[in-house]
Amino acid sequence: MDYSSIIKSNEYEFLKTNEHLGRHVILLGLAGSYSYGTNNENSDIDIRGVTLNRKSDLIGMTAFEQYVDSHTDTTVYAFNKMITLLLNCNPNTMELLGLNQEHYLYLNDFGKELIANTELFLSKRAIQSFGGYADAQLRRLQNALARDSYPQSEKEQHIFNSVKNAMYDFRRRYEKFENGGIHHLIHK
Repeated sequence: MDYSSIIKSNEYEFLKTNEHLGRHVILLGLAGSYSYGTNNENSDIDIRGVTLNRKSDLIGMTAFEQYVDSHTDTTVYAFNKMITLLLNCNPNTMELLGLNQEHYLYLNDFGKELIANTELFLSKRAIQSFGGYADAQLRRLQNALARDSYPQSEKEQHIFNSVKNAMYDFRRRYEKFENGGIHHLIHK
C-alpha cells in the first residue's frame, strides 16, 4: 500500500498551509500500531513528524514546540523539542527513528540525517522511559478495570496500591519539604 497518499487528502491540508509546517517539515511517519506492527483493518492512522524551527524561534522572537491536529491524530514536533524528547528516550518519539521504510510518509535529507544518527539517542535512559511508559499503561488498564468489574475489596486494594505508588514516586522525585516549599531534583 502507498501510505504516502494519506497526507495528500484535504484533511491534511494543514501540513502544507500552516506557517510552522509546509516547507519546514523534514519527516512524517505512521506512529502507533503501524510503527509497532500491530495494526489491523480497524487501526486508526496516527501521524507523527518533525519540522525545523523557524529563524524567529531560534532567536527567541517566537516560540513553537509542536503542532497538534486532533481530528487527524497528527502531531508534528519542532526540531528542538524533538531532540530533547529523543535525548530523554521518549517512547512516543523514539518510534519515529525506526519505522519500516514504507511507513515514512515524507522524508527529506534532514530527516534522513536524523534517522541515520539514531544511535546518538539510544541510552540507558530508555530503560526508565519505556519502563515508566509501560507502568503508566498498566496503571491505566488497572484503573479502568477497577472502575468496572472488580469486587469492592479488590477495588479498595487497587486504590490503596495506586496511592502507595504515587506516594513512592512523589518521595522519589521531591527531596524535602521546608516551610511549605518543594525542592525538585532534576537529573541532567
